[in-house]
Amino acid sequence: MGAREDKISIMDKYLKKMSNYESSCYIGGYIPSNKIDNAIKKFANGLDKETVIGFYDTSILGSGKSGYIFTDTKFYYSQTFEKPKKVWYDDIKSLKINYDGKKDSDHKLEMTFYDETSLILEDTFINKTPLIDFLNEIIKYEKNNQRSSTTEFSDKDIKYKEKSNSGAVAGGVSAASYSQTNKLYDEEKFHAKQGHGFSAERANTLYDKLTGHDAKIVGDDNVKNGADRLVDGVQIQSKYCRTGSACINECFDKEGNFRYVLSNGKPMQIEVPSDKFDSAVKSMENKIREGKVPGVTDPAEAKNIVRKGSFTYEQAKNIAKAGTVESITYDAVNGAIIATSALGITAAITLATNIWNGEDFNKSVRLAAVSGLKVGGTAFVTTIVSSQLSKAGLNSALVGSSEALVTMMGPKASAVLINAFRSGGNIYGAAAMKSAAKLLRGNVITGGVTVVLLSSFDIVNIFRGRISGKQLFKNLANTATTVAGGTSGWLGGAAIGSAILPGVGTFVGGLVGSVLAGGAAGKATDAVLGAFIEEDAEQMVKVIQDEFKVLAQDYLLNQKEAEKSVDRLQKILTGKQLKDMYASSDRKKFAKNMLVPIIENETKKRKHIATVSDEQLLEGLRELLEDISDNLSNGDKFVNA
Repeated sequence: MGAREDKISIMDKYLKKMSNYESSCYIGGYIPSNKIDNAIKKFANGLDKETVIGFYDTSILGSGKSGYIFTDTKFYYSQTFEKPKKVWYDDIKSLKINYDGKKDSDHKLEMTFYDETSLILEDTFINKTPLIDFLNEIIKYEKNNQRSSTTEFSDKDIKYKEKSNSGAVAGGVSAASYSQTNKLYDEEKFHAKQGHGFSAERANTLYDKLTGHDAKIVGDDNVKNGADRLVDGVQIQSKYCRTGSACINECFDKEGNFRYVLSNGKPMQIEVPSDKFDSAVKSMENKIREGKVPGVTDPAEAKNIVRKGSFTYEQAKNIAKAGTVESITYDAVNGAIIATSALGITAAITLATNIWNGEDFNKSVRLAAVSGLKVGGTAFVTTIVSSQLSKAGLNSALVGSSEALVTMMGPKASAVLINAFRSGGNIYGAAAMKSAAKLLRGNVITGGVTVVLLSSFDIVNIFRGRISGKQLFKNLANTATTVAGGTSGWLGGAAIGSAILPGVGTFVGGLVGSVLAGGAAGKATDAVLGAFIEEDAEQMVKVIQDEFKVLAQDYLLNQKEAEKSVDRLQKILTGKQLKDMYASSDRKKFAKNMLVPIIENETKKRKHIATVSDEQLLEGLRELLEDISDNLSNGDKFVNA
């Protein structure tokens, strides 16, 4: 028998013992073509069908999309939530079973390789004892039958695809956009005549939250003579006027009656600018002496009624303006809060997706951190820039277009949209349409700024010569559709979620909708544009491929050495390397410098051939000539006979 037949015979001894289902085991060339084709697509990329000696199909429906494929030199396998693996027999240094379970399939198989790395196989679908017995025998067979390889080198495909998670990006970006859009929606009041009063409410509430208090805005419900803020259960009415006396006078109606009385008959706390506090207290003392504050007769109580705000009158005015230190600081603090949420969402989705796709946990954590920081940083800057643009008047410039769009939507659709986002009772008709227009204006500003910021990395790269104009266009289109898809998905998902479970359902529905819609939009754009725009990465990979062919001939690589070299390259190839290669003045040299260390690391494993002495050469030549002479003599005798 030949080597392949020997290995099939070894495989036949163990394969059925590895499996709990003999019907799922196939030996040699008796494997259904549809199963092997599915296996190649799912977990055995690059497999040569002619080399297969056994296949154990672990897929539930027997499709061949998961399991173990054994060839004459290596085996491929795929298990749930794990990245597909390929193990070369001659790379294995030692094998050990960790007896962790009652059944053989529950044990763990630890493989240690000559490069000092290790791999633990925990799949409960396969029995570890027959597997380790097979590997030991096939490795022993290989060592006992080592011969110089005569396998001719054939081209090996080098593949690279930048890993991206449009859904994770869309989820984080959309969560941040949701918060920022609501912020812009609320801050439209900053443009009103008394806009600094609204800015004071929100600035004081933000400050209270940051200093550990339970604070929220309650005045948006527009209840007559109701509180503007609620801090640690205390109802507060904010009055930010030019003078302290003006702040107090605003608390009384035309007849001189105090307007802000609690249900228990006591006066509500009145919050005034920090620099107007003293004069406001004196004014309230006078009102108490005049008997105009119900239930209060002692002027000293004025200090308990008047509350000192955390900001001055001028600071409140500046917060409502664009370009001031106070305004930027306020937006930056809000941005930090929003960014934290966006970072966490993107990181969590990225981590889960990578682990589900079989990536190493530590690597998945690093990828999650990078994605989270990118989206979180974008959310932080987006909050500041979009808020400043809105305060500068961009929001007002979009009034016409947003109202026209809402008119096309109609009152019913507008009501569904706005009621999914606002707190308090539902609104309908003209009020809903007006509010929906405000919401859409915030979405347009936030979405536009987000696209620009996410694309800034690509814009920097094109100026550094690391990507082409075509690549920039494709990336911009992908980013824009991912953000747009995520935003529309959030709006639709939030509306559905709000109808099912208001509050929590709004956020969950929006997040799920953004992840699904944003991810789908990004992939669709990539697929459409990919049909006629060749990525820079693909061009660089072609250069590497061509250079690899030259080096493979120079180093006389056999099939196994070539495949191992390609495997190693694809493990370390990164988008950064390809961008640096694109910017390089000599791309072929760049590729060669990348490939040579990998190839030489493989060729140094070759069996050493000692130098042949002159005496050995002469002896070999003598034996060859004697054989030729004998053959000629035998031929002559045959002819003469």
